[in-house]
Amino acid sequence: MPQQEFNVPMSKPDIGIDEIDAAASVLRSGWPTQGRVTEKFESMLSQYLSSNVCVINSGSSALLCALVAHGLKPGDKVAIPAFTFIATSSIPKMLGAQVVVVDSDPCTMNIDPGSLERLLKRYDGGIKFVITVDVAGMPCDIDALVDLAKRYRFTLIEDAAESFGARYKDKLLGSHDHTAIFSFQIAKQITTIEGGCISTSNKKLLQVIRKVRDYGRNEKERYVHDLVGANFRTTDLQSAIGILQLKKAEEYISNRNKIAQEYRIRIKDSIHFQQVPNYVSRHSYMLFFGLTRSKKSRDQLVRHLIAQGIDARKSWTPIHMQPCNPELHRFRCSNAEVIFDCAFTLPIYNAMSRAEARLVIDAFKNAPGIG
Repeated sequence: MPQQEFNVPMSKPDIGIDEIDAAASVLRSGWPTQGRVTEKFESMLSQYLSSNVCVINSGSSALLCALVAHGLKPGDKVAIPAFTFIATSSIPKMLGAQVVVVDSDPCTMNIDPGSLERLLKRYDGGIKFVITVDVAGMPCDIDALVDLAKRYRFTLIEDAAESFGARYKDKLLGSHDHTAIFSFQIAKQITTIEGGCISTSNKKLLQVIRKVRDYGRNEKERYVHDLVGANFRTTDLQSAIGILQLKKAEEYISNRNKIAQEYRIRIKDSIHFQQVPNYVSRHSYMLFFGLTRSKKSRDQLVRHLIAQGIDARKSWTPIHMQPCNPELHRFRCSNAEVIFDCAFTLPIYNAMSRAEARLVIDAFKNAPGIG
């Protein structure tokens, strides 16, 4: 089925002649797979995040490698926010973990620390991991989650797939003590087409992650394997693109914030938005969420925007409502369910122009289902 053409798509990568030339140079080098260019990309990411970084072939693979490196075992209970993309639940399930679901904050859309603590008390020390998600690029309340991790003795992993470049209390996500994973998929703040990375303050853990990425291979003996791993390597072809994208990251995030501010000012009387708490120094707006007052009004509005050539989309189905997670249907997460009924996304991307933003804003004129 052919894709619908939109005047303003949901996302669009900013891949220019420099990225094309860099990729071509790698192809001409005779070594397009993972090598020195990837090492350079990792070094630049480590410097940017003030941490230790391992580049992986996708954000989902990054989450898998992080969980394996942290010692997740089959049967371990992993708490995950209800409102998140499916990968956050599918990866621990594939590793044999038992997923339990935490409700979301109705204002931030992120995990609700109060709901999490109630769940931790209910399971009385049985939850071994908590995966928190920075929805749309907005940081969670990291201090609150770190405090819970210390008191209830679980491993905190941050799914920052959507939040590269975001700041919590003036500190970049990925530069904190806990492990964080990022995605460089095509719609993200920087892209390697497909790809991702893991950031950790623990250098010993980084070495384990590197082994998991490469079949658990011994560093000295090519065909000796110290632990169970697989091929989660990236390529120098992708890393060459990533190096140039990283150099433009601050410009991209600045533009995303300008577009988001334009939306918030010009559409503010029509809908309401994901709230940004004081602890968020910078939202990185991989997505821009709006919310209506009901499912009916949301559906009417999305149909209207699509008819106007705007690639507006409904939100993800919460993980406890997904057909692939029947064992989670017993969970009740009322806030996440309201978000699901009322939320939608508007186009936002790295090189989005003010003219494109105005097309989106103008499409709200005489739109049904708002207010």
